Amino acid sequence: MTKIVVNNQSKEILGASIVGHAASEVIHEVAMSLRFHATITDFTDLIHVYPSIAESLKAVAKTFQ
Repeated sequence: MTKIVVNNQSKEILGASIVGHAASEVIHEVAMSLRFHATITDFTDLIHVYPSIAESLKAVAKTFQ
């Protein structure tokens, strides 16, 4: 399960939760996004390895568009 919290106006990522197999290998992407004030568009523009748990971040980000 992947959940991303986004500011509705600025589209900046405010936080995220990832639960499941290999979640600890992916959460660093969210940590970096918080550090650099990334937007949801930044996640949809990233290239993720397929298939992987990291791809769930992109899938969730696409739901905001």
